[in-house]
Amino acid sequence: MAELTGTALPWRGGTPGRAPALRLFCFPHAGGGASTFRRWITDGGRHGIEVCPVQPPGREGRWGEPPLARVQDLVADFVRAALPLLTTPFALLGNSLGALVAYETARYLQVRGLPLPAHLVVAAAAAPGTPRPFPPTDGLTDQEFARELQRRYGGIPDAILDNPVHLREYLPPLRGDITAVETYRPAPEPLLDLPVTAFVGADDAGVPVAVVDDWQARTSGRFARHVLPGGHFALLQHPDAVFRALDVDSTARPAVPN
Repeated sequence: MAELTGTALPWRGGTPGRAPALRLFCFPHAGGGASTFRRWITDGGRHGIEVCPVQPPGREGRWGEPPLARVQDLVADFVRAALPLLTTPFALLGNSLGALVAYETARYLQVRGLPLPAHLVVAAAAAPGTPRPFPPTDGLTDQEFARELQRRYGGIPDAILDNPVHLREYLPPLRGDITAVETYRPAPEPLLDLPVTAFVGADDAGVPVAVVDDWQARTSGRFARHVLPGGHFALLQHPDAVFRALDVDSTARPAVPN
């Protein structure tokens, strides 16, 4: 499966020429790229789900593009690429920053009367509008910024933290993403009208279970919350938990022709 460089959707699972039962668009955490979800593609296929990792600008195959620093701009970038694919039943999944982008994408589609996702899956993220537990990071040096993010969430390899050259290359998209999180202000309306499932790591110090439960107030549809073993990136180790949550909606999906 070759990577399509310069695109927001570099990989897609499924069988060529055959519509999937469900497409799952996966939005990565701050600083992350589409490769975060690449190994999910094969697992998703076993559940009849076409996993489509989302590639934000400024990383991996889109390294030469300037990173975006607003949640709304990340939404618009995705919708431009994905709109032709939304005629097939689909779901949105977001991890950390990606949860906010997935949520705002669902609202963008709902407000404009465009096809809606069958399900929204969010992980490692407080509900929109929850006061942030950390001070803003603007004004921090590269080293201070990287160490602070590592203290909060982990996930930055030591080979990058300890190498100023690698750090300078790594930080622009991460800074853009964190700015998107820190400047994000959700509108109070509209409520979503679709199922929402939230995941949180039992050891995620930055995202307590209580603030994850507040996602329930963002939809008029059903809500479920699951606690996973692990920290801020626990979801990435438990794709089957996501696929099981999406299987709840399988009876509502149209049959896929052979």
